Amino acid sequence: MQQLPPPPDVPERPPPRLLAGEQPLSLRTQDGLQLEALARLPARATRAVVFCHPHPLYGGTMHNAVILTLARRVAEVSADDTATLRFNFRGVEGSEGTHDQGRGELLDAIAAVDHVKHALPRARITLVGYSFGSWVGLRAAWRDPDIERYALIAPAVRLLDYEAYASEWRPIHAEIAVGDHDQFVEVTDARRLAERIGATLHVIDGADHFFVAHRSLLARTLMSFIVPAV
Repeated sequence: MQQLPPPPDVPERPPPRLLAGEQPLSLRTQDGLQLEALARLPARATRAVVFCHPHPLYGGTMHNAVILTLARRVAEVSADDTATLRFNFRGVEGSEGTHDQGRGELLDAIAAVDHVKHALPRARITLVGYSFGSWVGLRAAWRDPDIERYALIAPAVRLLDYEAYASEWRPIHAEIAVGDHDQFVEVTDARRLAERIGATLHVIDGADHFFVAHRSLLARTLMSFIVPAV
């Protein structure tokens, strides 16, 4: 397994973007931190999609382009039938705390899911994690049987140890999307992870870890899984 490169002193982060219908809100974690989030929570929603962004130390935020593309597409295809929530992990922008190597971030993901469960108790939940977010979110999905399905985007298996949490694994409806030019995961490694957790694997031809010029295709590939009623 490769070591993560040294993070920049000041990571370059994407500019904030508010999507149509989103409202700012605060999440409270089990260890008492307040996290910032943006959500669309229509009262009629029968599904809620929660997004976990990529690595905070390398510029990952809830405004990441992949996360934005997917959240926008969910709203376009399902309107008020589906809620969305994206949030900043601890220590990112307006969220309290500091980066915790994935330990505290698990509590952050749990707080986000708990919020939609309380706001929309009848909605089924899809969790979506990208890169570092896929590693954190997968552990949250294993712990919470109310998470019906989980999408992993570009799981960075060269850098993060997904196997270390094998004792927590439970069956879950999952899909994985990876580019065949990803810098941090070989397709063979993604296939091995998919087989290990019983997930369907999608390979996006020509895409790298950041899905530059392939984000719309990524959204189309995963949308019927993320929002299965569409």
